[in-house]
Amino acid sequence: MNDWILPALLSPLIFAVVTLIDKRVLTEFRIPLTSFNLFVGASQGAIGTVVLLTAPGEALEAVTVLSALGIGVTQGVGLAFMFWMLQREDPSRVIPAMQTSPIFVALLAWPIFGENLSALQWLAVVLAVIGGTLASVETSSGNRGFSFRPVYLVLVISALLMAGSQLLTKSITDELATHQIVGFRGIGLFVVMWTLFARRSAVEGLVSFLRRPRQAWWLVLAEGAMPFAGHLLITTAIGRGPVGPVAAVFGSRPMFVFVLSYIGTRLAPKYIFEKLTGRDLATKLASAALVVTAIALVSVA
Repeated sequence: MNDWILPALLSPLIFAVVTLIDKRVLTEFRIPLTSFNLFVGASQGAIGTVVLLTAPGEALEAVTVLSALGIGVTQGVGLAFMFWMLQREDPSRVIPAMQTSPIFVALLAWPIFGENLSALQWLAVVLAVIGGTLASVETSSGNRGFSFRPVYLVLVISALLMAGSQLLTKSITDELATHQIVGFRGIGLFVVMWTLFARRSAVEGLVSFLRRPRQAWWLVLAEGAMPFAGHLLITTAIGRGPVGPVAAVFGSRPMFVFVLSYIGTRLAPKYIFEKLTGRDLATKLASAALVVTAIALVSVA
């Protein structure tokens, strides 16, 4: 097995857990979305600063540092869109709909990095994208069967931004160590989140929420160390392997969201805010199956 596949799989597993916890925090605990975004930026910025102070590196070029910060900036805008949708929709619809990013990565990796994908790898990318698109198809209660919700186009924009961040990551893996990339990414994320959402009401809402320890620890868990670990893993995978196939494997996140949601609805339903019934279940299962197939193809290509 290629040495980049394991970290590329562990990262979306971590982020799947993060997604389900985020959904609970936003839906059940009802933290204001702006306050939630402020915490995401503050936590990742603080961790990134500590990491860089511990191992700062030497003679870093300004262009490299700006590129690393740009990873956090592009992800910050993309995450803001994603959280907005996550507050309104099922996680197993939101996450797969974002998985159009591998097609953007694959298309741009060739002219930028000279990465030529084989026919099998292209098939894997296309299957991953189809799986993500399928998640935006919603079953209806009437006789018409299925309908497409245009609001999911917001997640395509988010996916494009995430693809851009992965390409930026690939461009500087030879200049910066993995922990440095993730550290600067955290600072960039802090900058964009606090620029967009730092208002007095948002800060007060965050402080008020953090004073409720039984609820606050879920937020600290999901948006503290777990995302940092997930980004360390995906950055490691991008540094070791071709960014196009890595992006396709990272697309396994919806599969993990679906599997964990399905298990959770049976073992601990009060913690899962997901509808898994009837044709919705079949659609989500088909979406996850396509992504799994894509991962298998990338693994043997």
